[in-house]
Amino acid sequence: SSCNTAVGWLGMELGGGALRQQAAKFGFGDQLAVPMRVTASSVPAELNKPQEAQSAVGQYDVRVTPLQMAMVAAGIANKGVVMKPYLVQSVLASDLTTIESGEPSTLSEAISPDVAAELTTMMTSVVASGTGTAAQMDGITVAGKTGTAQHAPGAAPHAWFISFAPAENPTVAVAVVVEEGGTAGNEASGGRTAAPVAKAIMEAVLR
Repeated sequence: SSCNTAVGWLGMELGGGALRQQAAKFGFGDQLAVPMRVTASSVPAELNKPQEAQSAVGQYDVRVTPLQMAMVAAGIANKGVVMKPYLVQSVLASDLTTIESGEPSTLSEAISPDVAAELTTMMTSVVASGTGTAAQMDGITVAGKTGTAQHAPGAAPHAWFISFAPAENPTVAVAVVVEEGGTAGNEASGGRTAAPVAKAIMEAVLR
């Protein structure tokens, strides 16, 4: 579930430097290419205490792409190891021989396996009985986290959901953002609006 006050307090206790360092381990600030260049995600520098609290819950001037949040979900699913993203699995010639192919490679070790396991347990409870129940799938344990991001005065918030499944042995990770809540507008939330989209994507992959 979500509790901005608790996470904001933790952000102030840790400080902006720790937030930026941990974000960097997941790929924030990297100039990624898939092979097209990807806009870098960022946590701002020189934060005062209120800005540290806001940044800890993804507000203030934190900037993040859906690809970056999919990498966060995949890193947790992969026992803390974040992989370099690539878009094209393989390029074939006219005779169907392989010209080039994407090869898995490690970007960073963002967190320890123990921390990844703890986060997986928390994210599983989010889907089992928290804000992400709309992502539940029959016979498959899903781990997820909802988010609702304010981004402009007077505009409806973006609805976010990141997830992976099966939680015990993950094979798919997803990040969904519904800009300005889609048709739900101000009534949108990550759990209500983005989680069902993530569920549909994971079901398509797994089934």
